[in-house]
Order: sequence, then structure tokens, then C-alpha cells
Amino acid sequence: MSEEKKPEERKKRRTATEAAAKIGPIQKANIQGVAQAREEGKKVAYTFICCCYDEIIRAMDIVPMWTETYAGICGAKRDAQRFLERAESENFSRSLCTYALCGLGFDAWREELGEMPPEAPWGGQVRPDMMLGSGQMLCDPRNKWYQAAQHYMPDVPIYDVGLPWPPYEDDYDYREVQDYYVKYIVKELKGLVKFLEKHTGKKMDWERLSELVDLTDKTWNLIWEAYELRRAVPTPMGTGDAMNTMVPMVFNMGTQEGYDYYKDLYDELKLKIANKEGVIPDEKYRLVWGGGLPSWFALSDFNYFNSKGAVFPVETTYRMIEAIYNFDMDLTKITDPLEHIAWRWVKFWTYWHDRARKRPGSHPDVERLIKYIEDYKIDGIVMHEAFSCRSWHVGLIWQLNQLKRVYRDIPSLILESDIVDISSYNEADTRARIDAFIDTLEAVKSR
Repeated sequence: MSEEKKPEERKKRRTATEAAAKIGPIQKANIQGVAQAREEGKKVAYTFICCCYDEIIRAMDIVPMWTETYAGICGAKRDAQRFLERAESENFSRSLCTYALCGLGFDAWREELGEMPPEAPWGGQVRPDMMLGSGQMLCDPRNKWYQAAQHYMPDVPIYDVGLPWPPYEDDYDYREVQDYYVKYIVKELKGLVKFLEKHTGKKMDWERLSELVDLTDKTWNLIWEAYELRRAVPTPMGTGDAMNTMVPMVFNMGTQEGYDYYKDLYDELKLKIANKEGVIPDEKYRLVWGGGLPSWFALSDFNYFNSKGAVFPVETTYRMIEAIYNFDMDLTKITDPLEHIAWRWVKFWTYWHDRARKRPGSHPDVERLIKYIEDYKIDGIVMHEAFSCRSWHVGLIWQLNQLKRVYRDIPSLILESDIVDISSYNEADTRARIDAFIDTLEAVKSR
């Protein structure tokens, strides 16, 4: 195991917006704030993004330690390999989710040393008081990661929140079963509240929780309105920046800071549009990032696309599907905060079902691509298959095939690498494939 290895030199990605440039300090403050909170005697929880408990833990004054993001930070700094290798030495397979492997390697090393591993990025990942999992149809490690972490922290309790949603079928309306899903999720969230009350010795402040739920709704609506501004030609912001501006979307929901950040982003994009200021001076090709997490160690690839005249005005990754006020029900009438959260979750995942049912052979994920292609004047699709993230990335090729069958053929590129493991990445090969894709786009446009 090469614990003494130094991270490779990281290429810094150029941003097009001031908002994206601010994310580094924000994210660093998030991570380092956890250590400060621990020193102040506050409870710290290992957490996953997009798991419905943001407002719940904030209402209980529990400080979240987002384990996925810390692994992503290690990857972006090209300093994940030593933690991945540590996990391998603990007999975890390298083919597992590398977010989880990075986190488990870090935990194993920290617990062995009794302190942070040497030169841990941004001060390291503190030992939690509790770990909050999330049983979803989306991601296997959300069930198993923290159970594995208990090998090193057997005294740290776990609560796993069940968060299913009605699956898509073209021969029935999901509304026939949605009430059952909401009822189940509310029960799971009530169990979470009891768990947190037990392990903090505090009672839930239900009035504060309701206020935070309302703030999250307002923030989601503002995010959607800001991102819709990117329809403009030239687009004022691309996916490269969106992989930064997503940070408050998934790590700072239920906070005034999160809302204020997207208000500033909205204002900045409006000004850029008024000044006809785009991501690049000469916008030739408009692309959609059609699926997959990015390689956090290779975000400069977005700058390479830009150098070829290509921009990404829209993406399916880390993007709010629709504004809350565009759902087919008025969530403001649901006063119970847990029920409100449950309905928001179900509507989030079923938003595209109705549109898909109107097109024979289609699927909600395909309909989302079609709408973005039409709304954002898209010339081509880029996807990324990360070898260690099967639940999120499996099905991308199928989506492209369905898109061709039910809509039309459109130039596409599938990149292959990983989210954290840089050994999977070949820059020369990636750039060569991008060059060939740009040639295809030009040939299609010339016809």
C-alpha cells in the first residue's frame, strides 16, 4: 500500500461564472465547519445527499458530514488513491463504489491512527456520532456503506431511511399507488426523528422544521428559475460550472446561505444574458450532459470541449427536474412537514411519467432528454459511464437507443472512466474521442 504517495498535480478548471468560482471556499468551509462543530460539542452525522433528511437534521442542530462529497474532494485533488488502496488492503473489492471505498479507507486509517491520516484534504473527515443511510432504488452503498464502516466504528449507531418511489410502467398511472409510498416514507421519517431524539437527547422543534421545509421549496424553485436562464444563446453557464454550483443544492439545502447563493447566481446569469456574454465567444455546438457523474479529477475536460466551440447549457446530473410549483399538486396545502417532504420526494421522481406515457415505447429518462434537446437547441449528447457506479450509470446506452427509436438519432459520445479512481482515466484517449465527436458534430451541421 502506498500511503506515502503524493497527489498528482491537478489541472485547475476555468469557470465562466463568479458563482462557480466561489464554491471552493464554500465547500472547504462546509468540511472544516464540521470539525469546529465537533469541538463545540455538537452532534455530527455521516450523511448522503438527496435523502430527504436535510431539514430534519438541521432542525435538530445536527451537523452533516457528507461522505460522498469528501470522497469527491479527494478525487478532485487527485489524492484518493491512497485511501482506495487502504480499502483494498481491508479486502474490499476495487470494483465497488469508489466513493464508498475512499471513505472506508479513510475511516479505517483514521481509526487505526487515532487521528486524521497525514495531510488529509481540507483537514479530513471527522468521526461521527451517528450514520444516516438511505435505502433507495438508486444507489447500493446507501444501504451498505455505513454498515461496513461499523467494522471500524462499532459504537456508532446507524439509521437507514427507506425512500422508494413508484416505478415507471406504461400501463398504469402511478397515482394509483402514490398514497402508499407517501405513507411508508412518512413512517420512515418518523422513525428517523425518534432515532435522532434518542441519540441527541433533544426533541424535534416541529415549527422550525416546517420553516426549513418551506425554505427548501423556495430554494428549489429559485434553482430551477436560475438554470432555465441557460436556455439563452449564447448560454451564460455550462455544465462544467454546474458541477460546482450544484454544491449548495445538495449540501446546503434548508439554509438561508443556500437560498442566497442561488439568488446571486440568478442575478449573475440575468446580467450575462443582458450583456450577451456566453461561456465562450464563439458558440458552435450546444451539448447536453445526458447522464453520469463526472470524473472529479478531470473537470478540465469541460474546458477542452469549450476550446472546440462546444458548450453544455443543460445536464441531467445534479439538476432539479422541475420547479415545486409546477408539480401536479399544491404542496403548500400539506402542513405536516414530514408528509410534505414525502410528497415532494414522490413527485420529484414521478414528474416525467405522464409525458412518457404519451409516447409509445418511451421512458421518463428519455422524455427528459427530449425536452432538453428541444428547449436548449441541443446538437449532441455526452454521457459518462463510471465503472464503479453501476446503479447510476447502468442504462445510459439503453437511453440513447430508445431516444433514437422513439424520437430521432442525434450525435452522441460516451466517455468511460470513474468518479474518484484516476487510474481509470487516460487524458490523451479522452481528448482524442472528444476531437472525433466534434468532427461528427461538424459533419452533421454541414449537412
